[in-house]
Amino acid sequence: MRVVKALLTRITGRDVRALRAEVAEIRNQVQVINDVVQSLNHDVRSGADRSLPLFLGYAERVRLDADTAMAAVESIERQITRLEAMIDAASTPAKRS
Repeated sequence: MRVVKALLTRITGRDVRALRAEVAEIRNQVQVINDVVQSLNHDVRSGADRSLPLFLGYAERVRLDADTAMAAVESIERQITRLEAMIDAASTPAKRS
């Protein structure tokens, strides 16, 4: 606490004015950033309404592509299982009765 008091007693009027100017400039920059973010947020939200059907169509297409890929994998797995069964049957010696 003493350090803060010592620092405050060393600050001159010119330093205070410089700090106030700096704070004002920072506030202006924050306001500009806020305005830009608000504008972008508005643009994204209003644009999302127009492009949402496109996005949903794209999502549906991706889902259908994934379903098709899964069906192809299942079909390949069934074929591999049949081939393995055929190989096992061909490689086991026939039992003689």
